Amino acid sequence: MTLEEMQHVWSEMTEKIAEQERLTDLLIINMTEEKIKNKISSIARYETLGAIVCFIGALCILLNIERLDTWYLLTSGIVVLAYLIFIPLMVLKQIGQMKSIDLLKNSYKQSLIEFASKRKRFLFWQRIALFSNSVPIVLILPVSSKMFKGNDLFLEQGALWLWYVIAMLVILIPFSYWGYRKYSRMTASAENLLKDLQS
Repeated sequence: MTLEEMQHVWSEMTEKIAEQERLTDLLIINMTEEKIKNKISSIARYETLGAIVCFIGALCILLNIERLDTWYLLTSGIVVLAYLIFIPLMVLKQIGQMKSIDLLKNSYKQSLIEFASKRKRFLFWQRIALFSNSVPIVLILPVSSKMFKGNDLFLEQGALWLWYVIAMLVILIPFSYWGYRKYSRMTASAENLLKDLQS
């Protein structure tokens, strides 16, 4: 074998190795992107289910809003309605944005910065929901009581409403905090998968 032939064979082998490395890198990137999207999809399932429940509640309020015949009940109904529509839509939008990361189009650094930014916005909206959950919990009972039973709880005597609010807050606050921490860990795990690409 002449030197020229050896150089030609060496060049072909080098090209094949480079192509194999490129394909391996693409495969790793695709697998990482799929793992990240799977983690975000599991969050999306929970949030979509919660959003459906919220939208059904909002529809019930919309269909019965004429029964809220005082200014304070109508205001309470509008506040609950706005919460049941706005917060789930914003959270679902943030989830969609996290899932839209395209590792093949962007560089590693751009992907990491973009995902970190979208994760931060998602967790911001989760904190908003966490701290504002108490408002609809306090207002939903008088609104639903008036719509479905005709009772104005703001005018009734007794501590039943107060016990309901306390019980819901005792249940809701720890559950919401647990959910926030779980989502924070899941999105951090997805971000770590992205960071592992560098190595």
